[in-house]
Amino acid sequence: MEFVRRVFRKFYAENPEVINVPRQPDRREYGYFPFGQSVMVRHLAFQSADEVRDEIRRVAPLHVYRSAAYYMYPRAPMEEKSWLGADLVFDIDADHLGLSCVSKHAYSVCPVHGLSEKVDGKCAECGSSMIEVDWVCENCIRSARAETAKLVNVLMDDFGVPESELEVGFSGNRGFHVTVYSEAFKLLDSMSRREIVSYLLGEGLQPRLHGIPGSEPGRRGRPRYEDYPEPLLDSWGWRGRIIRRMYTLISSGAAERLEPLSAKPDLAKKVREVWSLEPSWSVAPLSFWSRLSSEAVSIESVRIDPVVTTDIHRLMRMSGTLNGKTGLLAALIPLDEVEGADPLRDAAVLKSSYMVKLRVVYAPAFSLGGDSFDEVAEPRELELPLHAAVYLILRGLADPVKP
Repeated sequence: MEFVRRVFRKFYAENPEVINVPRQPDRREYGYFPFGQSVMVRHLAFQSADEVRDEIRRVAPLHVYRSAAYYMYPRAPMEEKSWLGADLVFDIDADHLGLSCVSKHAYSVCPVHGLSEKVDGKCAECGSSMIEVDWVCENCIRSARAETAKLVNVLMDDFGVPESELEVGFSGNRGFHVTVYSEAFKLLDSMSRREIVSYLLGEGLQPRLHGIPGSEPGRRGRPRYEDYPEPLLDSWGWRGRIIRRMYTLISSGAAERLEPLSAKPDLAKKVREVWSLEPSWSVAPLSFWSRLSSEAVSIESVRIDPVVTTDIHRLMRMSGTLNGKTGLLAALIPLDEVEGADPLRDAAVLKSSYMVKLRVVYAPAFSLGGDSFDEVAEPRELELPLHAAVYLILRGLADPVKP
């Protein structure tokens, strides 16, 4: 870690301009984890963005955080800070998306034998304590990125947040952060923010109340929904998102795996033909529309971390600083580039021609900074460029070899 500390110090000394200090920096609380310490240094305050950058250059910490909240007295203990409001913040992490790949790249690694079987938390071969590694693959990043793009669209379309008040950033590890600076949300308490979370997650949403017919438990026949106008493809909010997603599922053929279409190919063909002209509910039974609308809600819901959004005193990783778990930059992403962002390439800001000799205990094949690296199946020494070396060291899979 002393090697990584020197790398971080050199980066901050040479690139202070990349540190993205939040708006109204004098009203924020700051905190950081120094190298070699497990306790955060927090309740820090600075009068200007330059002071924040100077402190980061001086300390060169492992992790850097800033508050989502604004305080009258940010240096004071929490109960004496005098809360003035908070940005509306969101965290989207690959771990929360239910991805099948996540379980496939959780590794137990022996520092002696590499990838090895584990018995009672120890290496089955030598009894050494195992290194537990939660790897991040390109599918993790793609999935979290797609969810982030969905969130941005909902915030702009449904909540009317202008682009100038939105900020999107890569966390430097496995997810993305979205910050809304709008005054309209600044004074919301935790319960109000929980209502926004519920809206985004689609909690308790009943498609029939949006004019979409479907069967109901305990009722026969077509339920009464005449009081709710049928949605149009250009409808606003959840109404529009549900009907557009249903249309996409039908036109793409994806809806045909749902009952009863999965067992009735003629009905599936008829539904697709009719909906190619315009939505029509009479072409299939109510049970199918219930299944399809539920599927649409599941796809259109935005899988955010509720705890982050509802915490009005939250400390967030500061964008423009290095993530101490990977050495990647917690980098800002322009809104028009979110859907195509490749942070595993672009956030590898430590990339250089400098080669580091390492002892690697294990590493899956991976890509970083536009470079591809082969799997290291068993412990051995090799040379890797600086950004890849720091990445593996911080993952606990490698150590520099002293000359």
